[in-house]
Amino acid sequence: MTKTKKIIIVAGEESGDMYAANIIKNFSKRKEIIFYGMGSSKVKETNIEILVDSSELSVLGLIEIIKMYPRLLYALRTMKKSISSIRPDLLILIDYQEFNMKLARYAKSIGIKVLFYISPQVWAWRENRIKNIKNYIDEMAVIFPFEEKYYKNLGVKATYVGHPLLNNNDYKKVLNQKKEYIGFFPGSRLNEIKKHLPLINQIIEHLHNKFPKENFLISSSNNINKKIFDSDFYKKKYVNVVSSKNIYETIDMCKIAVAASGTITLQIALKKIPMCVFYRLSNITYLIAKILVKTKFISLVNIVLNKEAVKEFVQKDASCKSISDELIKIKEDNHYRNKIISDYEILEKKLSDDSSKENIIDVIERLIK
Repeated sequence: MTKTKKIIIVAGEESGDMYAANIIKNFSKRKEIIFYGMGSSKVKETNIEILVDSSELSVLGLIEIIKMYPRLLYALRTMKKSISSIRPDLLILIDYQEFNMKLARYAKSIGIKVLFYISPQVWAWRENRIKNIKNYIDEMAVIFPFEEKYYKNLGVKATYVGHPLLNNNDYKKVLNQKKEYIGFFPGSRLNEIKKHLPLINQIIEHLHNKFPKENFLISSSNNINKKIFDSDFYKKKYVNVVSSKNIYETIDMCKIAVAASGTITLQIALKKIPMCVFYRLSNITYLIAKILVKTKFISLVNIVLNKEAVKEFVQKDASCKSISDELIKIKEDNHYRNKIISDYEILEKKLSDDSSKENIIDVIERLIK
């Protein structure tokens, strides 16, 4: 008789939730493997036993984390108790670094095997975290080709598994032929959406006055209460607030995009939609980030390509005028637009690097045996 294997999987953000759901679905026919975990909308659609709903736990920034701290602490305690009582054969931690490293430390203290999927970006900031990774993580499953060598040089067991966005061909499917919108992707965290929506409203009004026939789209995460969009956007016939289970459906509706920094920038690039990237933080968080972050860029597109393939607008540079001017340039300059798409082709090839790649499912199988 096959022994039952128990896996706890933890995802705290929308992208991690998507990756966790994909992993669970890959094992859906395996009755001897039981999943427990923390996740939100996509994980809830699988056969997992939910221990913590992470829908409202995704925050960025020092001030925002302090405000959310009681809820985060409760979730952390719940997950620790669950790890102790369930005693899983494997704990899979997906991104969500600060929270998940605390869980990793606890799991190792009671002898639970730990796999960290979607690496903490220590190559970009706070490299001193390597010591904790060595002590508390059994294996890193990394998604960028350069990360495997980076970690191994620092004495960390790491396996390159490829980027999960390219592990299936979802982004290659044409889901909407009619690209009629200038699209805005304000982020998946409530605090960043609140910070970005006033700016997006200004940009839409400016462009609507200049190009009255244009239509605009705002992507809304499934985890976000739609009332946040009511006052500014729902009464405007030229603005469509879209919430879709498949983000590629929304991206496919756009001819140009503006995206908050995050996984969404890679998804838009893979769809070959020309874009620019922006981000606004609280002033305190921004000042701390300027000291700690080592990378020149904020978007994953530019980080992977190691050049400014898409324009970035951060903090005070993220203004109505600067972003509107960039969108108009993309809209009207064919050569400029084609150059962005050409860089996307290079990005896709880099992320498709198959050399020495092991499938994340095979890594999990190996670790639970």
